[in-house]
Amino acid sequence: MKKKISIILCLVVLLLAARRANAQIPVVNVVSGLIKKVIVAIDLGVQRLQNKTIALQNAEQQIENTLHLNSLRDINGWLDKERNLYAGYYQELAQVKKLLADYQMVKDVITRQKQLLSECQRASVLFNKDAHFSAGELRYMATVYDGILQESLRNLEAVTTAVTALTTQMDDADRWLRIDQAAKAIQLNLDHLRQFNRQNVLLSLARSRDALDRSAVQQLYGLSH
Repeated sequence: MKKKISIILCLVVLLLAARRANAQIPVVNVVSGLIKKVIVAIDLGVQRLQNKTIALQNAEQQIENTLHLNSLRDINGWLDKERNLYAGYYQELAQVKKLLADYQMVKDVITRQKQLLSECQRASVLFNKDAHFSAGELRYMATVYDGILQESLRNLEAVTTAVTALTTQMDDADRWLRIDQAAKAIQLNLDHLRQFNRQNVLLSLARSRDALDRSAVQQLYGLSH
């Protein structure tokens, strides 16, 4: 996974370097496409874990019901034999349950990342429609968005590693810490993005030539008059 992410990041850097002279903000479409793929991958990974847990819990209940109905505790030696037989199964169930204890936190990370991506794309479109910004300023916005989106990719990589903890043998404390750190980092990215966008909107309003121009800016960004 880390190798794949590194390759993706290198490709993104090359694409960005080739487009820096453009007065638009193309980086959003390039990087956001990658982020969407990562989000989908995490979503699917969490869903698979959730489904696996449901299946394991159903199987566990069936086994418990069978043990109860047949009164297997009365059969000498049978219970110990079954315990050994299903030892690996119960261990796996316990691991999945521990992982899904962090499921809500993972969902929160994905939700924040989707908000960041959506707001970044929307702001990019609107600022490109705003005549109050120069080509140089649009390129600067591209640089800022680039940094925010690249950082969010790194945060999502950390979440992906934590979600696949069953195969990487990550302990619970380390997994929880990684998800928690990623959640806080993505929230910080989102806060910075919103602050940056607000500053740009205020700048556009300040550059309005008259009341009519100001009204047009407010309408563009969906602001109340």
